[in-house]
Amino acid sequence: MVAHAETDAITAPGELGEFELLPGHVPMLTSLRPGVLTIGEKQRARYAVSSGYLRVAPEGTVEILVEQATPAAQVDTDKARKELREAESDLAKWAIARPDGDWQNLMHRVQWAQACLDAAAS
Repeated sequence: MVAHAETDAITAPGELGEFELLPGHVPMLTSLRPGVLTIGEKQRARYAVSSGYLRVAPEGTVEILVEQATPAAQVDTDKARKELREAESDLAKWAIARPDGDWQNLMHRVQWAQACLDAAAS
């Protein structure tokens, strides 16, 4: 568990684009892509998150289930930049040679590294 608190807003990276939840939001279930999750408008907490799901329950609680979550302040930007370069290089090689490589795994590596850098940038 990364956070358990009342908040005035949540901004999340949805599969179809970034969205914001405010108190009283209707119940919903959506998938998340790697990106930056922001909890709170007044007291902001930012996290790099991997893919996963977000659910707004009928009583208004929000549950977020992701494979990875790192607070922005804990992101090692040098490590994230290195991982991004390596993942982009591996992806370019895969695109040229078309071996039996795992395209989704390569894309996940690129997106996760970029999410870490984006979270740390603010």
